[in-house]
Amino acid sequence: MALIDHTNFDTLLKQSTQPRTGTPDGNIYFDVDNNSIQLIGADELATIDFGSGPVTNPLNNEDGITLRGLYNFENQERVVDETLRKYLRASRGNYRFAGAFSFINGVKLDDDDRNKVRNSGWIEYADTQDGATDIDRIYHGVVSLVSIQSTTTPYYALVTNTTEATLQSATWTNFVRTGDINEAVQVFGSTTHGDTGAGNFDFTTRTLVVRVRSWGYNPGETTSVLTGISEFSGFSAGYGVGETINTANIYDIDDVIGGAQIAPWTGMSLEKLVTPQTETGFNEADGDFTWVLSNTSGGTVQECAAFLDALTLQDSDIDDGSGTYNGTKGRVWYVRNAAGKVVTNSIGGEGLFIENLSVAEQQNVIFTDDNNNAKTYPFFPEVRINVGPVAPTDPNAWYHVYYLDGASTADFDAAGAVTVNDAAGNPVKGNVADDHVSNIISFAYAYDTNTQAGLAAGVDKDIVVLVEGDGIAAQAIAFSTIKRETVISIPCAPGVDTNA
Repeated sequence: MALIDHTNFDTLLKQSTQPRTGTPDGNIYFDVDNNSIQLIGADELATIDFGSGPVTNPLNNEDGITLRGLYNFENQERVVDETLRKYLRASRGNYRFAGAFSFINGVKLDDDDRNKVRNSGWIEYADTQDGATDIDRIYHGVVSLVSIQSTTTPYYALVTNTTEATLQSATWTNFVRTGDINEAVQVFGSTTHGDTGAGNFDFTTRTLVVRVRSWGYNPGETTSVLTGISEFSGFSAGYGVGETINTANIYDIDDVIGGAQIAPWTGMSLEKLVTPQTETGFNEADGDFTWVLSNTSGGTVQECAAFLDALTLQDSDIDDGSGTYNGTKGRVWYVRNAAGKVVTNSIGGEGLFIENLSVAEQQNVIFTDDNNNAKTYPFFPEVRINVGPVAPTDPNAWYHVYYLDGASTADFDAAGAVTVNDAAGNPVKGNVADDHVSNIISFAYAYDTNTQAGLAAGVDKDIVVLVEGDGIAAQAIAFSTIKRETVISIPCAPGVDTNA
């Protein structure tokens, strides 16, 4: 069907002669005896006869109705219904604010019917005959402006501030419907005037935090402050909250967390430390971190990010330390920058560090420490030499890596040839059988700082790889270039030496 509003109310609404407890024949019932309006949906009354035979009831819980549409319908009915005229009207509009309406003279919607209202906020007044003095309730309409997948349940909280401590202790409430948000939340209630179900609270100056989180999607969050709202007064507003597909999260959540968890996630846990942990080895100064993600199985940055994504969906304690921290109430642990790198968040002076990342994976993350300072690692490409299956079987096989063209006489195939050092300053040479892992010999290279062979740091450098045996493996030579790339793969696999 469609949303019922001021453009189509006259063809989609019909006044019922009986309430929902009787035999309704329309979708709007003005209960003048009980000062209420009933919105009788298709789940209660499947069909309505508008004069040309039964048709599907246009009022449904998914599309709903705007209060402007209901206001115009009341006007229309009072023109022809003299019985309705005997009573004070139920609603009025305030066109200075988007979707702003009031239920006056003590008239209210039935409790469950409030969830059928769309694109609207409203104030409910007590039955004081003047219609504008004593307020029973205030509802603020929330409309999302970015797409939300139909199976996602958005949720919200009304808070005094947005510190982590406040958000952790706040009461979070799911919106009634999944998918795009178009509902109203109660921001004021008073039982003083006889509305016993209204509650007693005034949240009209609080901050509304709206969140969207689901597996495989980037989370969305915004607040009334960011939306430009300083106080709620019965109107509707659009919120820039939604979700987009997280193309980097390709994993099954059952593998990442829970009873069916598999490696490397079985080796992951998140902990808030009592004393911040100091980390070293950055391009910048050392950094202190209060939160630490243990990664004992050596997961990649993206696998760690997926674990953090899963934790944000847990309405339970996710802190494996001595404290308590609720996942759904808590922070989003990282964002991605324009280059696609994971940037951990620091909130309230509490940064996040991920342990046990490989040299290559360290290039895919930027840490933010407790002082909100970014920490990056020197660029260490991981050079992987595939020596093939033969060389590891030759106990005398060796490997050696040289610079191809150094400054002055520091060239390969000359007396001044210079051996390449790894990031720790160790020469890249040795016995194949001792050093290979699954036919791969790998080393990290200090791209940004290495000045061997008279070559400048931070530039691409041509190298020569030699793998030679004695008795089993033949000779192999490979030419390659160390670049600013995360992984550099070099095949240098000798065959069997048939001449030995």
